Amino acid sequence: MILTVTLNPAIDKILILERFDLHKLHRLKSDELTMTLPGGKGVNIALNLKSLGNEVIATGFAGGHAGHLLCDGLRQKGITTSFVFTGDATRTNISILDLTNETLTEINDFGQEVTTEDVEYFLENYTRLLNRVKYVVIAGSVPRGVPDDIYKRLIKMALEKEIKVFFHVSPEHMDSVLKASPFLVNPDMRSNHQLFGKPLDGVDQFMEAGRNILVKSRDTEFVLFTHRIENVVAVTRDKSYVLRPKALKIVNMLGYADAFIAGFIHAFDQNLPVPEVLKYASSAGLTNVENIYKEITDVNKITENLTRIKLEELT
Repeated sequence: MILTVTLNPAIDKILILERFDLHKLHRLKSDELTMTLPGGKGVNIALNLKSLGNEVIATGFAGGHAGHLLCDGLRQKGITTSFVFTGDATRTNISILDLTNETLTEINDFGQEVTTEDVEYFLENYTRLLNRVKYVVIAGSVPRGVPDDIYKRLIKMALEKEIKVFFHVSPEHMDSVLKASPFLVNPDMRSNHQLFGKPLDGVDQFMEAGRNILVKSRDTEFVLFTHRIENVVAVTRDKSYVLRPKALKIVNMLGYADAFIAGFIHAFDQNLPVPEVLKYASSAGLTNVENIYKEITDVNKITENLTRIKLEELT
């Protein structure tokens, strides 16, 4: 059983348009799409893990009508939900995919406000859930009212029970979290290309940053940089790798890293060698972005796409 933690989940409103123009009324055509789905990074990972055949529990904060929609949507997919309901409503995020110009516009709400009592109840619930799971995935942003050290506390609580933690949040949380040493660290650098106050881009810089993280975080085993799909860098205690999909045809970049992490966890749980785990994860991400939907819908394509993943060991 895998537990995903999404403290700031969302309802994702996704519009897929032939063309998106500013200052214009858009009326959807019959061949355009609109989707309303459970969202938030941890939720997306949960959906992908379930698609891959894993048993998943999803937790975090939810509220209002949108919170019930979130939980209902997850349960319909066969995912167990254990969210703490708050007085404020779950946020709605909007994504607009322009097929003509190949652009993706995202508007993410700041989310609900959480009380001290909500946090305390969540921690009690989280403690109980840890007794049922093998892995914990912590992903996404922190809602208002939640203490800054919440991720560090959650990681330590899981590690005390010898549960591996997979961590995927923005760089602003890295300093405090690395002291807790999650098993895997994947900085979410989509909107912030700085790590530890320094700009970060390119394979060599990713590799150096990964090694620095491993120095700072003594029990971390993997560092992933997934925001450059054409050059995903993975750093371990022994080796570093770059993964490059061949003949890449991006249809929708929503959820690439989430699919990658889900693929990683699924393959890792099968005790595959590290290169095979990374290739499967990369193929899961590739399968995701070449589909119009934000989660994997055809698991068989992951196996088919493995031959398109080039893995190179770095020195």
